[in-house]
Order: sequence, then C-alpha cells, then structure tokens
Amino acid sequence: MTPNRDKILNQHRQAIAGMRKHYASAPTIVLGGTPIAPTEAIATLEGAINAIDAAAAAGQAFHGAVATQNAAIAKGRAVLKELKALVKSQLGSSESVLGDFGFNSPSRQTPNEATKAAAVVKRAATRKARQTMGKRQKANIKGTVPLTDAKAASGTSTTTSRS
Repeated sequence: MTPNRDKILNQHRQAIAGMRKHYASAPTIVLGGTPIAPTEAIATLEGAINAIDAAAAAGQAFHGAVATQNAAIAKGRAVLKELKALVKSQLGSSESVLGDFGFNSPSRQTPNEATKAAAVVKRAATRKARQTMGKRQKANIKGTVPLTDAKAASGTSTTTSRS
C-alpha cells in the first residue's frame, strides 16, 4: 500500500528539517553506501516535494479543464436540440434538410424473431395472470341461475289460479 501524498510530503519535509538540524556542518554523509553532501540530499528531497506539488497542480488544472469541457458540451447539446426543433418547425423534417444540419431522423428498428416470440409468451402470461379475455371468449361464458332463484326472477308463481 502506497502512502498518500500528504504523508509523503510531511516525511520529506521532516527529513529536510532533521538534516539541517543535525548534519548542517557535516561535509558528507553516507547514504546507501555512497557518500553524499547533505545539501545534495536536501536538494533531492526538495525536488521530490516540488514534483509532487507540480503534479497536484496539474491534476487540479486537468479536472478544471474537464469540468469546463463538460459544461461546454452541455451548452452545445442544448443549442443543437433547440436548433433541430427550429429546423423541423420551419424547414420540415425531410432527410435532406435535416442532413444539411447534421441531424438524422430516428428510424424505428424492427424487432427480430426472438424478441417477437418472447413478447407473445409474455403477453399470454399477462392475460392469464390478469384473467383477461377477448370478446369471443367472453361470449362463450354463460351464467347459471339456481332453480329457486330462476322462478322468482321470471315472475311466475307456483300457486294455482281460481276460476
């Protein structure tokens, strides 16, 4: 795991401060088996700090430029949308007129056989789940009335008439 930028900067700055405090009067120090002047080591660490700061500034500039680009693209898309609406309303929506402006009219894509088959199966499952029927299926359904209710509904009485 690499340490973060702030931690690296702090380590380098503390090392520079420690070298200035303890090795300022020494003509050379041995680092990794190689003699080096303390001022050279300090210059190397300061170079690393400057490179880190430059990379951070470049990163901020990059992100600022990307944000500016995205804002410009959004404005451009809005203008194109309004221009297309203007062209369609004033000049029509023929392919040649729209092509002059770089626009194309959307064409409907025809579904393939697999999509059609899946739609048929899904439609049948939905009708079954909702218990929906067409008018011919509804026409075949007849209600049955219980025998006692049928007599009351027809208005006939079971009593005999007097003569």
